Amino acid sequence: MKRIRWKRKRLSSIRQRLVAIILMVTIVSLLSLVIVSYAALHSMEKNKTEAALKMSLKQMTEHMDEAYYSMVRITQQMKESGFIGGLLVDYMSQKNAFYIYKTKRKLSDELINVSFPNSSVNFAGYYDPLNGNCLFDENLMIPGYDLFDAPELVTAAGDNLRGLSESKTKKSNGMVISMLGQDNFQNRQLYTYVEMNVNIDEYLEQNSDLTNNDIVPIDLLQLDTTQKIRYSSNNDFKPGEIFNLDSFDSEKMYSGMKNGYFIVAKRSEIGYINVFAVQEKFYRKEIYQWKNRIFLILFISIIMLYLSVLMIYRLIYRPLQLFGQEIEQAGQGNLEEADYELGIIEFDQLLKQFSNMKGQIRQLLTDVEEEEKKRSKTEVEKLMYKINPHFLLNTLNSVHWMAQINKQKDIGDFLSSLIFLLSYNLGKQDRIATFRTELEFLRKYIKLQRMRYDFEVDLQVEEGDYLDQPTIRLLLQPLVENALRHGLGETGKIFLYLFKDVKRGYIVITIKDNGKGLNVEQLERLNRPFQYKSDGSVENDGVGLRYVRSMLESFYEGRAFLTINSELGKGTKVTLLLPLEGNYD
Repeated sequence: MKRIRWKRKRLSSIRQRLVAIILMVTIVSLLSLVIVSYAALHSMEKNKTEAALKMSLKQMTEHMDEAYYSMVRITQQMKESGFIGGLLVDYMSQKNAFYIYKTKRKLSDELINVSFPNSSVNFAGYYDPLNGNCLFDENLMIPGYDLFDAPELVTAAGDNLRGLSESKTKKSNGMVISMLGQDNFQNRQLYTYVEMNVNIDEYLEQNSDLTNNDIVPIDLLQLDTTQKIRYSSNNDFKPGEIFNLDSFDSEKMYSGMKNGYFIVAKRSEIGYINVFAVQEKFYRKEIYQWKNRIFLILFISIIMLYLSVLMIYRLIYRPLQLFGQEIEQAGQGNLEEADYELGIIEFDQLLKQFSNMKGQIRQLLTDVEEEEKKRSKTEVEKLMYKINPHFLLNTLNSVHWMAQINKQKDIGDFLSSLIFLLSYNLGKQDRIATFRTELEFLRKYIKLQRMRYDFEVDLQVEEGDYLDQPTIRLLLQPLVENALRHGLGETGKIFLYLFKDVKRGYIVITIKDNGKGLNVEQLERLNRPFQYKSDGSVENDGVGLRYVRSMLESFYEGRAFLTINSELGKGTKVTLLLPLEGNYD
């Protein structure tokens, strides 16, 4: 029984699928927004408000602890056993009026100096309970002050750490903390009193705009070591009441709801507790406001997402159509570059890259075509150079000259060498050319040329297996012939050195002469590509050297180097660096 496969035609176009996907994402996103927002707002009171209150409370408590420690250090110096206390004992034991005055001045200066490093210290002095006034600095105190009305937080070794209270001095009208200690000075009971400013408003104000910049009142409480309220800025919490905070965390922090207030508490290292209290209606105000706004956000989101669908469709569908047209045209062989400006960076870059790719393909086809033409031309020119070696005419002229001058010269040996040269040149002998066969060919050639020209040859070759390495045919003879014809003339000396440079990985060949040298125009002509002309043009000068350069480029694929150095009147030097194949250490 034949099965029938139904093809789904729904959502077959990119437009339909785009609309469906965006609508689905929109619905899921909106539902997620409602759920996540509601959960996030509830956690906000734990993560944002609570964290801010805890951080501020922790900083304030640490600041108070540092102030208490500073007061302890000052009090220790003011004790009878301390430096300042010792001055007080000295002062109290003086009988001479001058020394009493001098000691009093020094004592007053030391009380000032001990407070100087800490700018928050309002006052440091001694209080005489018998007379009811402060020694030396009574004029600094406010009228009717009572040092004992400040709330007592911690008592240790006869010293009382006092909580927040109003300053007892005239120069400060803010909240202060203080330390009141009792000690005997030569059987006279005195109190040491140190008072320091604490900028409570700074810590309260930085947390007063936690919810949408609305002012949120934050109340401050201080508890002693038994959790009894010693200071309160809110009438709902009466001094003397037990606050009863349960468990503190590892950082000695507490947070939670209590009596309609959100409470954050911090136990200090000394033992007292600071508390921030925020009324619940202010604490949850942002959540209540968000519930009203979430519906407006949902409505606006639906409209914006609908508009986004239309915009995305127009932004994507049209560029895709153009891109499809470009691909179709490229498949038909049209590789012309197209310039589109869609105004969308991503699609403009994509179309530009595709256009560049077409240009690269077009250039690649052109390069392949040119390379094939060059390869064919090189093969033809190489064949031409083999069939028509231009040194043959010079050699035959030498034979004619010898026949005329030396009628009974042994021409047979000369012709035998000539036949070897022609045979090797045409590739009929030693089909694979090596450095060794090239050297043998060069020696035959030099022997023939010295029958006519009066020149010397210094041939130095480093013997080794590397000489059996394959190379191009007619590597050395065209270079020596070029030196002979264009450098020496009929006299002079040619130097040829051939050795291996294992360290650099090259076979080094140097051919130089002490002839007349070349000018700039001749050097430039030697560096031109190899193109032989049959009309006897001057362009054929140096054709052998240019042939060698062309063949090196083809045989060694760009790994060989040929350099020419020449100076008029001093000669010419040709250097070849050819890759050393294998291991010839």
